[in-house]
Amino acid sequence: MPTTATDTIRPRPAIRPSPAATALRFLLLLLLLLPAAPAAARVYLEINNPNIRKIPIAVAPIRDFADQSRPTTAAARSCREVIVDDLDFSTFFDVLADLGSYLEDPAGGGVSLGTFDFSSWSLIGAEMLIKGACRQADGHLVLELRLFDVYGQQMITGKRYRGDIGSVRLMAHRFCNEVVRAVTGMEGECTSKIAFIGRQTNAGFQEVYMMDYDGANLQQLTRNRAINMSPAWSPDVNKLCYTSFEQGNPDLYVIDFNRNSTARLAHRRGVNAAAEWSPDGNLLTLMQRFDDNSEISIISAADGRLMTRLTDNWANEASPGWSPDGSRIVFVSDRAGGPQLYIISPRGADLRRLTRVGTHNVAPHWSPRGDCIVFSALVDGNYQICTINPDGSGFRRITRMPGDCEDPQWSPNGRHIVFTSQHTGTKQLMVMDCFGREITPLTSGALEKFNPSWSANR
Repeated sequence: MPTTATDTIRPRPAIRPSPAATALRFLLLLLLLLPAAPAAARVYLEINNPNIRKIPIAVAPIRDFADQSRPTTAAARSCREVIVDDLDFSTFFDVLADLGSYLEDPAGGGVSLGTFDFSSWSLIGAEMLIKGACRQADGHLVLELRLFDVYGQQMITGKRYRGDIGSVRLMAHRFCNEVVRAVTGMEGECTSKIAFIGRQTNAGFQEVYMMDYDGANLQQLTRNRAINMSPAWSPDVNKLCYTSFEQGNPDLYVIDFNRNSTARLAHRRGVNAAAEWSPDGNLLTLMQRFDDNSEISIISAADGRLMTRLTDNWANEASPGWSPDGSRIVFVSDRAGGPQLYIISPRGADLRRLTRVGTHNVAPHWSPRGDCIVFSALVDGNYQICTINPDGSGFRRITRMPGDCEDPQWSPNGRHIVFTSQHTGTKQLMVMDCFGREITPLTSGALEKFNPSWSANR
């Protein structure tokens, strides 16, 4: 996995606005973009508004440090492409990506304050601007990226990255996380990973895979030619658990990426599946077999010891998931006849039913902000993605697609949802914003892809 070093570029004193600056520009400068102000003071997007106004932002070509009139390298072009795609995906920006519309002379525009004219960017409608420069030597890359406020004529944030040339995508992803944080106050999602299950058509086995959040850098993680399922990332993204029939029984395994090892963690006879890590990474909740039923339990993430059996009844329980503060667990139970969502404390107390709409509600996943649970519900003969508040209010259907929509998972900042769709005839991963809009295919091809798990940023 590529590594990089990062430095923060300190902003120079802001350029004083001209006497002709408008009152609006002054207000934005004073209230929102002062470099010395705390981060919360720079936040000026209402991110919970589904009709948010996207900020027009331009991304200038990445130049050469020594001679900024020289053509950009392949690494620089790749960096800009990743930045454009990341910002567009974020849902916060209207990316002015067409180089042909830019007015700035590529040979005359620098990357520091005072070395370029902001009017070249305001005239094309840009309110924010990203500029950058890079240097390559002996297979290594130094990349400097800066975000500017065009109206305020000052730098908002800047970073300098150092690493091998192969890490340019990671550098660009990290900077886009910084941009999202500077503008919204929320973490980005650009350095996260998605693990999933992949199966060749008509194959008798299915393996665990992972990729970048945007579908790049696909890697196969298991090669045991067994039935593997239910991958789940640890909070620190250093481990991934999954269930496998590799030894005949559906046992729980853990991949440790730091140690480059895989170990069997839980092997209770019957089933050890649908595991999810506690927010602190010390525990796992999962479904295990007790007597003749599948129940919800909590085990140690270190050695698989049973810590707590949460449920004990004649019904089947499945698909547990932690709230982000670790105080509650949502799960599926058929104790009322059909599968419905329930909530319980990690001590096994305070059990209550959550869903009362529909006959089949499954695969819940708690949002990282704790204010919403996404799940799959049987609607008009197909499974569709729905959300509900943890108190049982606010039920909302957010997909209306042909075929089943299943396995929903939140992105690390709660801004997007990845899910499995069969609308093309084979199972593939789709992604949409948290309001059910901008539904976009994330994967394609002959390999069926399903059962995703979206990691935190790394």
